[in-house]
Formats: sequence, C-alpha cells, structure tokens
Amino acid sequence: MTDTQNSIKHIAIIMDGNRRWATAHNLPKIMGHSEGAKNLNKIIAAVKKQNIPFLTVWALSTDNLKERSQEELDHLFSLFEKLADELKSLNEENIRINTIGDLSKLPASTQTKLEEIKNLTKNNTSLTVNLAINYGGRDELKRAFQKMIKSGLTDIEITEEKISEFIDTAGMPDADLMIRTGGDQRFSGFMTWQGIYAELYFTQTTWPAFNEEELDKAIVWFYEQQRNRGK
Repeated sequence: MTDTQNSIKHIAIIMDGNRRWATAHNLPKIMGHSEGAKNLNKIIAAVKKQNIPFLTVWALSTDNLKERSQEELDHLFSLFEKLADELKSLNEENIRINTIGDLSKLPASTQTKLEEIKNLTKNNTSLTVNLAINYGGRDELKRAFQKMIKSGLTDIEITEEKISEFIDTAGMPDADLMIRTGGDQRFSGFMTWQGIYAELYFTQTTWPAFNEEELDKAIVWFYEQQRNRGK
C-alpha cells in the first residue's frame, strides 16, 4: 500500500460528538459518554488489526475539567474506572495501556484504577494505547518546561530533541494521522507538539458511531496524501 517510511505508526483521535449522539437518540447527554466508552474497545481492536503500534485517544481535556458540570465529570470519572477494569483483558493481547495528561487533578480512586492498568500492561509491545485524560497541549508543554527547569537544563541545552524527551509521549513517534469525530474542524490544542506533521482528518460521524469501517476510510484517505514534511 505504501513504503515503510510513510506508513502509519501513530494514530491520534479526538473522540468528539458523544453528547450530540445522545441528543440525536433522545437520551440524556451523559449517556453519550457511556456509549462512547463502549466504542473504544472496538477501535482499539481495529487499530491492532492494522498493525499500527500507537494509538492516542483524547478522553478529557484540561478545559473540560474546568468547564463541565460536576455531574458530568463524576460520570466520566466512573466511566474511566470501569474502563480501566475492562481494559485489563487487553493484557492477554499484549496491548499496553498508558495515560498522558495531569492525572493529579482526578479523584484518588480514578488515579488508582488507571495506575493499576498501566502497571499491569507496562511491558506489552503489540500496541500502546494512550488515554489522554485531563490533557491539553499547552498544559503538556508547560509541565515539560517545568520539568526541564527542575532538572537543571540550561537554555542552550533545551533543544527540540530535548523537549521531546520531557513531554508526555517521550519515546513514542509523533502522530501521523489525527482524526476528529463529531463534525468540528479544529484540534483544540490536542498533541500540539507531536502533531506538527500529522495529516488532519475530520468526519461528521460522532464518536459512538465511529466504527471500523469509518477508521478504514480515514486510513485510506491518509495514504492518498502527499507527505512532504517540509521538503
């Protein structure tokens, strides 16, 4: 289909449109999040089938944490805990579950559940799934710069390569394909550093309805693009 150099190594998805899906189905908005959580396992399996080694999904932004109602946030936290338990089955498939973002702002029980699944799967190698929770691109860079300062780096030592060592996805390839479901055509600070040369794919399909066929469409579209990367 394509040469190895231009193959997809990392897909990043903004899982948007949960509340719109619920409204369209005459359901409470929080039920859209429940349906969206159910869909994640299907997409993980579809990505693994494609032999793509990295998948990052944006589950909760730093702005969401500030702006959403406590009722909605509590529902999301409970979903994260349930999801962490459900994803334990992926350990048998050699799938690693990781998180990016500032988990320290989450309830202690949610942090514990997420750390359990991370520790259980940390040595798995077939696919790494990053759950971006309380994540924002600017916040990630702020935290990376703070860590660099604490490490004692001088201004001359702060290079692009060094910054990549301090961000949340250190050691992982940059995103090749970034997908936003739900119709909005913006990336809202998702993977600000890692997405510089990603191909941007927008679809009207809401996240709960985004299935393997929709993912395949995005992948086919990716391979139709001419990737110059500044050349």
